[in-house]
Amino acid sequence: MSPFSFLALIFALLALCTEATPAPTSNKPAIILVPGAFHKAFVYDKVKNLLKSSGYSNVDALDLPSVGPLAAHVDRTPDIAIVKAHLLARLARDQDVVLIGNSYGATVIGEAVKGLQSRSATAANPPAQGKILGLIMLSGFIPYISEVSQPGSRPDVRLTSPPWLRFQGTERMFWDGDLINSPPSFTFYNLLSASDAAFWSSKLAPSSFDAANATATFIPYTGAFRSLYVIGEHDNAVTPAWAQSFIDQPGAQFETLTIDGDHVPMLSRPQTVVDIIRRFAGEKI
Repeated sequence: MSPFSFLALIFALLALCTEATPAPTSNKPAIILVPGAFHKAFVYDKVKNLLKSSGYSNVDALDLPSVGPLAAHVDRTPDIAIVKAHLLARLARDQDVVLIGNSYGATVIGEAVKGLQSRSATAANPPAQGKILGLIMLSGFIPYISEVSQPGSRPDVRLTSPPWLRFQGTERMFWDGDLINSPPSFTFYNLLSASDAAFWSSKLAPSSFDAANATATFIPYTGAFRSLYVIGEHDNAVTPAWAQSFIDQPGAQFETLTIDGDHVPMLSRPQTVVDIIRRFAGEKI
């Protein structure tokens, strides 16, 4: 086990110990927000603030250990562990939970619910409280079902990635492989103003190759968990056609929604994202 994996598991144990005692909470579910590759948790700040102003007092936006200048050789395990720690802590407090993942973050939330099928709101006998209401995948870069059902079928990520991704051997992954034709202002932030796109481009951080190239061990969207896939009609990273290839798989059971969004809608369309979360959580708005 890598040092990062060990630290993430220690964090999980500490979270469980400190959060295990039930306490009064809002009747609204807890929300867990997970960013994608290259992005830190503050990409969700607008969404967090809007959720809190709508009465959601338990909102966690999480940094992934695989993102950052020192993240070379961090595999997917600590990413999953950090999300699962927060999820288990919320469930231990009898809080219902909605998980939201953007891009690669959608893969992480899908792995974090592995082994918790009995806590799913779609289970035959779900608990009255402390349920996983489901997963929202915003422009999800997710594994295909065959990745788990047919071990060894997944190709190396370098063979299937778009040319704007750049790989530093098997250490790190960057977003600057084609800055002439596909800068971040095109791939990620094409609905932001030029100044906002420049600001967010300056905040991008490298991601670990090992996390991006890991093989999935669980597929959550075949019926075990309610799963909503949100397509951005202006997404230049996970294009609508690519997103449809996930949705159209035999055995996939997605709810789907197409929005007037790009690849990072929590920046360009924060109110839309909040409305999606609130409706998914059962609100009539």
